Order: sequence, then C-alpha cells, then structure tokens
Amino acid sequence: MKTLKIIACAVLALLAAGAAPASAKVNVVAANQDLAWVATAVGGDRVSVDYIAKSGQDPHHVDPRPSQVVRLANADMVIRIGMDLDIWFDSLIRAAANGKIVAGSRGYVDASQGISPLELPTGKLDPSKGDIHIYGNPHYLFAPSNVRIVAKNIAEGLKRVDRGGAATYDANLNALVARLTQSTQGWKAKLASDRGKNVVTYHKSLVYFLNEFGLKEFGNVEPKPGLEPSPGHVASLANDMKQAGVKVIIAEDFRQRRFSDLLARSSGAQLVIIPGGIGAEKGTDDYFSFMNAIVDRVAAAL
Repeated sequence: MKTLKIIACAVLALLAAGAAPASAKVNVVAANQDLAWVATAVGGDRVSVDYIAKSGQDPHHVDPRPSQVVRLANADMVIRIGMDLDIWFDSLIRAAANGKIVAGSRGYVDASQGISPLELPTGKLDPSKGDIHIYGNPHYLFAPSNVRIVAKNIAEGLKRVDRGGAATYDANLNALVARLTQSTQGWKAKLASDRGKNVVTYHKSLVYFLNEFGLKEFGNVEPKPGLEPSPGHVASLANDMKQAGVKVIIAEDFRQRRFSDLLARSSGAQLVIIPGGIGAEKGTDDYFSFMNAIVDRVAAAL
C-alpha cells in the first residue's frame, strides 16, 4: 500500500509537470512485449504501443514503478495477459486513476478472452502445490492458434476506442490471421515426424506449444510450478528420463541454467534454450521469427 501511495504521488507530480501531449494515434499499453507486438500488427499506423514487462523477465513478477503508472495514466487502451499471470497489472491500473482503462471500460482488453484453457486446477488449492493459476495455464501465446484469438480481441478493443479505424483494424487482423495460418502449416510440417515424443520443460509454460504440435510433457525441471529445483528432484527426474528415453529439455532463456545443465548432464539429454518471448533474442522481433527459432531448435534436437 505504501508503494502504491508513493507511485501515485509521483504520477501526479509528473503529470503536473507536463506529460507528453495527446497524440492523434491511439495510445496503447500492453502488459508485455508479446502483446505489444500483436497490438502493433493489428493497429498499424493508427496506434502508438508501449509495454510494461520485457520478454527477458519472468512475467509472474513485475515490480510497479512510477514511470509505468504514468504510461497508463495517458493510455487510451490497455491489454492484459489475464488468467492471473499479470495480477501485478491491477495495482498499476488503480494507481493510474484513468477511467478509460479500468475493467469494463471501452479501453480495457483481456487478451485471454476466448482461449480454451489447459490445466485447469482441480481439488483444494494451497501453496504446497506451487504457483497454480485458478483460471488455467496462462502461457497461451506459445500456441499460434491462440495468437489469432488474441489478435481478434485486440482488434475489437481498438474498434471500440477508435471507430474510424475499424476498416484498417479488420484488414490488418485478416492479414495477420492469414499469415499465421500459412506459417503454422510449415511449423507443423517441421515437427510432424516428432509427434508423440516426450520432452522435459523447465516450467509449465510450454503446454500450449506442446499441445499444438503433438509433443508430450514428460516432466519439469521445477518440482512444482515456481518452486526452485532440488538436487534430489533433478536426480530422480534424470533417472526417469533415461529409462523412458527422453532426449530433450526445453527452457526459456531467462530461466536459471544450473539445474537445467545438471539435468542435461545427469540424463544425457540435450538442453534446448529458446527465446522467452518476442524480442528476447536478436532476430526474434516478431511472432514469426520467434516461433521459427523455437520450432527449428526443438526439431533439430528431437
């Protein structure tokens, strides 16, 4: 609460000093870099897009800063990840005190609307089960089919706040969906011979990717979501992997390496490092190059 009060005071001071003048473009702030790219692809020249969380950081944990609140205070539209992955976004929106972007307003977009969630939790939820999301696994952008849903949600939001741009947003959406459909056929072809194979992932962040391309999650480097691995867990998992013939471990580039490296040495499997999001690595500045990097590296290892 104290942090939010400090942020709110800082915002008022910055705004009083003179924030940037309003632009003719729709001012959009996305929760992360991935959503910002989709918003730019759909919005084109009619939007100015900023984002809060970079692809090189864990999306579960983002510390609010005054500069982030200022961006939201001047926003016409926000795009959140949803499904409890970006609950930190709520405190930023409250501190911004911008009625145009609160939940239920025309400028509020939950990108997860319409996503068919995987791994909906059952039974009693408690901290011993790790970082469990009550609305299902929120890492849906690793599946190209979900990007089409997200793009449509963003297009609808843009048309609400900028009706004059409806034709542009629809045209850009259709072009993006067509390219995604064509590219997905190529990605699936690269992994077609590997369907049904088991892999290990660091965190439970690739279930939508695995589901989309017919791969199976054998286990995780983390013993439970969000919990640091132990040497005992790594040793047990390595033994299971050797018995089952699992040859690939996949981890995003922002995950700590020591336990993944240990598991690779102990199991004899190959560790595949993938970009954690759009722009996380040089040459992955759009969704297509980002997904190309993942598919090519996984296919080569399998």
